[in-house]
Amino acid sequence: MIIKGKKNRYLRSQAATMKPLIQVGHEGISENLLNQLELLINKNELIKVSLLQNTMVEPSDLVEALAEFDEKIVHIQTIGSKMVFYKKAPKIKYRKYSNELENIQ
Repeated sequence: MIIKGKKNRYLRSQAATMKPLIQVGHEGISENLLNQLELLINKNELIKVSLLQNTMVEPSDLVEALAEFDEKIVHIQTIGSKMVFYKKAPKIKYRKYSNELENIQ
């Protein structure tokens, strides 16, 4: 799934003031990291991930790993070592950004 245009711009603007919820360090991409990321994205819909200086992980590696782990997770933006991901929340009570995206044309 790819989000383009005004919807992408909306999500980037919402993520601009967010603090990273997950940091990828020297351990790299592990099953535990992917599971934690999935839990957070299912509750928050929009998350920011930070790659620490001591990691050997490239941003493209994380995007590929998440695409294989869950194809519904969408990569929104990468700026330096910060990455933003979006996934529509499975539970209605956690849908904040997806409700707004439906109103954007």
